Amino acid sequence: MNFRTMTVKECFADPRCAAIVKEKAPNLMKYPIKLFNKKTCGEIFDLVVSKKIVPESAAKAIEEAINAL
Repeated sequence: MNFRTMTVKECFADPRCAAIVKEKAPNLMKYPIKLFNKKTCGEIFDLVVSKKIVPESAAKAIEEAINAL
């Protein structure tokens, strides 16, 4: 899987990916994810890191774990 190019909808449709995000960035789950379904995970994670919603280290860990699947 390529985390940067997959859509948010594809990411959360896969239970393994959703579990990784819930484990490493649980605060991200309180936002209305469905609004971002057509955006790529790369775009969204760049945004949440720049707004300091998710630390950069957590975003990198999520990206590496999902790319390893």
